[in-house]
Amino acid sequence: MNLQNKGYLNDYRVNFLNNSTIISIEITCCGKHIGEMRFQDGERKKCPQCGTVHTVTIQHNHFHIRPVKSNSKEQTYDDAEVLEEKAL
Repeated sequence: MNLQNKGYLNDYRVNFLNNSTIISIEITCCGKHIGEMRFQDGERKKCPQCGTVHTVTIQHNHFHIRPVKSNSKEQTYDDAEVLEEKAL
């Protein structure tokens, strides 16, 4: 049964092929679909409404999708601010 997470600002949907290979991640932020990211390390998408940057970090046997909230809408992020160092 598919139910949306009511009351949540962020939601992620992982799309995969029949062989279970992940191909992309769809992002909902501020209650609106803001786009899709490829499943690659360092991919990111910024919410135009609140400025949150959603980043994919792939590690050896798992991955994280991290939302980083901006303090102001004008603030820009570079890779050093958004991505954390990968664990080995």
